[in-house]
Amino acid sequence: MTTSENDERRQQMEWLRGDAHIAHEAHRKTLSEHMGVVGTFSNSAMRAPAIAAAGGIAALLGFFSANYRAIAGTAGQTFFNEALILFGSSVLLTVLAPGLAYFSQLSFLWSIGKDELHWERPFVRETGASKRLYYVGSAFQILAIVIVLASIALLVGGGWKFLSLAHFVSENTPH
Repeated sequence: MTTSENDERRQQMEWLRGDAHIAHEAHRKTLSEHMGVVGTFSNSAMRAPAIAAAGGIAALLGFFSANYRAIAGTAGQTFFNEALILFGSSVLLTVLAPGLAYFSQLSFLWSIGKDELHWERPFVRETGASKRLYYVGSAFQILAIVIVLASIALLVGGGWKFLSLAHFVSENTPH
């Protein structure tokens, strides 16, 4: 190899090294930005059903105490009990969902941490461990989504039972 070929090869290696540094930093930056955005949205999505269900429980208990005579010992008490169980179950699921979301994000973080950084293209490469952790994270993520949707369904069911109770009370008010 001549000196000019050597210099050209050295220059190409420097460019390649620079490109690798840029790819590695972009990979790290994507990781940190991803975690922040996902965390913000997931907290809001999981908090909303819990607040609504807790408000439903408070309203239900207030309605029951105001209409105790019309409800106690009647079919209305079944509506009350069912609504209370549905609202309470909704709250329970929203307590479970953030834990699942946490494990999901932790798995994704570990997955990205298991990627290999190289000095040749492609600069960031998946490994068997990173793929497995990605699938574990995806499973926890899907489970968290199902839990939140189930919580919303229970919230709607509790609201429906509450409306049934209100209808029962309006039709069967003692005279």
